[in-house]
Amino acid sequence: MSTSLSKKKNNQLIIIVLYIGLMNVIACQPPVTFTEPQPSKTKNIAAFPLRLQGNYVGVDDQSTLLISEKLIQQIYDFDEKIHQNQLDSNYKLIKDTIINSVTNEKRMFKRLGDSLLTHVHYIDTVFQMDDDNVVRKFKGHYFLNMRYESDSWEVKQLSLSKGQLSINRISTEKDIENLQTITESPQDSVPPYTFTATKKQFKQFVQSDGFSTGELFIRIQ
Repeated sequence: MSTSLSKKKNNQLIIIVLYIGLMNVIACQPPVTFTEPQPSKTKNIAAFPLRLQGNYVGVDDQSTLLISEKLIQQIYDFDEKIHQNQLDSNYKLIKDTIINSVTNEKRMFKRLGDSLLTHVHYIDTVFQMDDDNVVRKFKGHYFLNMRYESDSWEVKQLSLSKGQLSINRISTEKDIENLQTITESPQDSVPPYTFTATKKQFKQFVQSDGFSTGELFIRIQ
């Protein structure tokens, strides 16, 4: 892993530990949306198949992914040590508690010299099937379509091969330029960039590894 990616991952862990802006991370603006669920002219599936359901552990972090019939949850449950200088000005240390002066959120910790040891337990609902969150299967992949606005959808690709499960997204400049070329769409001035793709165009984008970044998990049960 590159130095920049390692720093990014460490920052993400700090955010998880302290719950600093976690909901903003989860609900952040997607860089790309589609005008309809993808791939188009494909039926929604009613539930995740049994081959997908189960427990997985994250390769790059200390989370567990749980997939059930209609739900994907990511569970963080571990101890993490950070230096107290990593707390921003919104946080105060009072005895054995970290207090957010803005939200009044409180978090217990233990002191280890200049460091703080805190326990993380957080459950993030990654995806839940309903009218605004639909799944379509195409060419061996599952596509998680999440309504972003009334006429736009964020799409992620879920794949399982030999016990390794990935959830990938469209995020890099190369992905976006590739999608723009394939769909022959004009570039929006500001993100999220919205595209209309035929089933054939979407297939071409998937086959060109358009969903290039994401998270990898290993099946444990």
